[in-house]
Amino acid sequence: MEQVGFIGSYDKKDLLLSIGKVLVSLNHRVLIIDATLLQRLKYIVPNVSNNNSPTYISEYQGMDVAVGFMNYAGIAQYLNSTQIPYEFIFVDSDNPQTMNSFMIPRFKKIYFVTSYDQYEISRTIESLKILNQPMEVSKVVFSASNTQQQADYLQHLIETTPVRFGKQVVAFADTVEDRKATLENQLMKEIKMKRYTNTYRDSLEYITALVSDGIVNQGEIKRIMKKI
Repeated sequence: MEQVGFIGSYDKKDLLLSIGKVLVSLNHRVLIIDATLLQRLKYIVPNVSNNNSPTYISEYQGMDVAVGFMNYAGIAQYLNSTQIPYEFIFVDSDNPQTMNSFMIPRFKKIYFVTSYDQYEISRTIESLKILNQPMEVSKVVFSASNTQQQADYLQHLIETTPVRFGKQVVAFADTVEDRKATLENQLMKEIKMKRYTNTYRDSLEYITALVSDGIVNQGEIKRIMKKI
């Protein structure tokens, strides 16, 4: 089981759903846990069970999405199992409480996802200072223009926390075309990679290969993305 942490105040739901879609299309079981304060995924993936519980797991585009849980014990109890039967588990967190309760600092793969928006960066830095645990994270940046000045500023801020950036960096060009593609996918309740620009798909292919860590090779990812 591969556990992958995605931290930061940036809205990561569509990125996680896209990575998950590629992996389930290659016959892997994927669970996405929305452990953020706003729990945006509940507005994309509603509770389809017969109860109105604020904690639930629903299927979406072949993957499972967990909303409202504070730890793995709650998910195991919901599944009525001592095991959590997924090959990939993505934990989306923007706060020190769920970073701790899901033990994200212990994960082998952690991604710091951000834009250069001042609010998003400052809020994430604040959370990491409160967390006060050392972590090495890979940087994932969504920006229309990645300048050295912006990168240096983010590097300066991260040095005020116990967190350090690793060598891997994933850059997504934040384009109008790709935002339109995301909105269309949400509207149609589907995930179509063909709507995105080639640059976006290249970045998505790269981060999916990093996340899968050799379980899925990049050639398979490229092949399946052409079909989605």
